Amino acid sequence: MAIPTNAGTTCAFGDKEATRTILLFGDSQASTWLPAFNIAGEMLQWKVVFLAKDGCGPWISPVTSAQGSSACSQWVHGEISVAKQLRPQVVIPVGLTLSQLSDKEYPSTTQFAGEVLSMVQGLAPSHAKVLFLQEIPQFYSYFTSATPESCLTVHSSSIQNCELTIKQIKAIETTVGLNEVATIDHLETVPIRELFCGKVRCDVFVKSPGESHLVYQDWAHMNATYSAWIGRATAQLLEKYLPT
Repeated sequence: MAIPTNAGTTCAFGDKEATRTILLFGDSQASTWLPAFNIAGEMLQWKVVFLAKDGCGPWISPVTSAQGSSACSQWVHGEISVAKQLRPQVVIPVGLTLSQLSDKEYPSTTQFAGEVLSMVQGLAPSHAKVLFLQEIPQFYSYFTSATPESCLTVHSSSIQNCELTIKQIKAIETTVGLNEVATIDHLETVPIRELFCGKVRCDVFVKSPGESHLVYQDWAHMNATYSAWIGRATAQLLEKYLPT
């Protein structure tokens, strides 16, 4: 699959008639944010151009993946080319690094920070504002059960046994790497973690009047229904960081 030559229209969401554009790009993590950004774009009157390829984080050089590092590299450079052509006001790269899964295949935190910095430098000719999103909770490093759902089958009487703490989230490599680059380049990070976590723990279910929402699809991806449900809240968070 190739990036469409007319990505600005073919891959448009949110307010498609808006003159202001956000480019949301990355891997399957970016995909999980699309329902929220679609609603946020409509509310804030921003077009959202969305590009993603599963397994290919938006970093340079990208994390080795099942898709193949050369294929991912080509895809990421294509996304950056789109940013240069479209000249969006804002770009938001979203993706995973899986260094905890294999010390041999995946980069260290320092290497990952270098990859993110290279991506930011590659985006410079677009003159777009680069925004990071805080990392959402990821479960693969802390539970023997593969997903929150499977954990709940083991700990059905105590949901807290399947929830991460804020302290654990802050130690995730992507979190550390993005924070380092944000500090170096004086970039802003949207505090989306408040949509997933309280002051101490990160919920598996979030309650609202008359219903309860399952937050996760699997070990590291947001449920699409939950993503849409937090669309209005995402708009409120984003609005503070978008240029006027």
